[in-house]
Amino acid sequence: MGPIGPLPGSPPARTTAPGPVRGNRDFGFYLAGNTASWAGLGVADVLILWLVFTDTGSTLAVAAVGIVETIPPIAIGYFAGALADRHSRRGLLIVTSAAQAVTLGLIPVSLRTVGFQLWIVLGLAFALEMATVIAGLAATAILPGLVDSEGLDGANALTQAFSSVAWAVGAAAAAGLLVLTDPAVSFGANFAIFGLGAVLVALIVRPSAPAVPEPGAPATPSVGQQFAEGVRFLRGHGWLWRFTVVAVATGFFVTMFSPYLVVFTVQGLSLPPSYFGYLAGGYSAGFFVGSLLTARFRVVRFFGQWLGVALLGSGALLGLLVLVPNFVVDLVAFAGMGALMGLVITGSITLVQRVVPSELLGRYLGLQETLVWVVAPFGVATGGVLIQALGVREGFGVAAAGLALVGIATVASPRLRAIGVPPDSKPEAPPSA
Repeated sequence: MGPIGPLPGSPPARTTAPGPVRGNRDFGFYLAGNTASWAGLGVADVLILWLVFTDTGSTLAVAAVGIVETIPPIAIGYFAGALADRHSRRGLLIVTSAAQAVTLGLIPVSLRTVGFQLWIVLGLAFALEMATVIAGLAATAILPGLVDSEGLDGANALTQAFSSVAWAVGAAAAAGLLVLTDPAVSFGANFAIFGLGAVLVALIVRPSAPAVPEPGAPATPSVGQQFAEGVRFLRGHGWLWRFTVVAVATGFFVTMFSPYLVVFTVQGLSLPPSYFGYLAGGYSAGFFVGSLLTARFRVVRFFGQWLGVALLGSGALLGLLVLVPNFVVDLVAFAGMGALMGLVITGSITLVQRVVPSELLGRYLGLQETLVWVVAPFGVATGGVLIQALGVREGFGVAAAGLALVGIATVASPRLRAIGVPPDSKPEAPPSA
């Protein structure tokens, strides 16, 4: 049972594109626009959680933010993927970047006019996540049309690395701004950041249009027909389902602790809430390093093995936070988790882009996102209840044990370990379902 090659039994994926990464004007604008958007998200993520926690002092209110942000991927994940397969991915990126700008700009407006209202913040967080879901799927799906197949490793490494740095800079800047200025000013800055992202994406030359149907060919399928086609594709490739099951389990345990990092900062480390931004920044710095090392470590070639090691290692590092509640130690642990996640998340994106046909890519990404996020509200709620009942360290400990168990199961499974794409491989059957 060897590594898989390009998926058989499906329309061939695009193997040529405008050009390599170096000197690619379109990729440069794409990278810059994507980086600007992630910087805006870094500011927003810190400020929204800080605003809710400091104004309510309630762990359950923080949980409400996490739950609200899990609804859009479930509700529109697959629909957003279908949009990316039916319409201009560049156009979707422009529209969603503008929507993100407007949404973040409305938060300081509401603070100035009616003061802090939890329901308004939750509503705007929901709208922001709606736009972010569509933008994320379109951004991943458009990349194979901007660079050639051989350049996807490098393009994804740069994209993920710059995204992590941008998010970290945004998170750290938000932490600093909370000390220096009014939160409304910080939220207002996001309007300009997302607006810049929209302008940069607009400078991309539109990727080649879909092929014109031959005379007598059926009309463009409906969204329902596209959904059925995507499900049939997944049912025919068992390794994708197994990988998705691991992703779903991982998402459950990650959402048990990730929304409560600000709570851990205050209650577990006895530090001001603003230090949450520095811990998040440490994770992003590690993610940057891990992303850049993806090609060097041949993560795509041995993806299944790397996935198990990364999950097991992340569980161990999260457990270290529970055992050693020290800011410096925890900062290093978060950086280590970021490096491991940078390796496998960047590798998984390249893996999917190389083996899933371009015309199905948006739908697969959307369906995967929906399945992953279906369990997220249960993870958020479970984490909130455990932290409220037992304490933040104990709640994080349960999440650490869960991640480690998923990693052990992945390492122990020959079928999961076999997932990977050898360089210049010929199409061959994946491990049997």
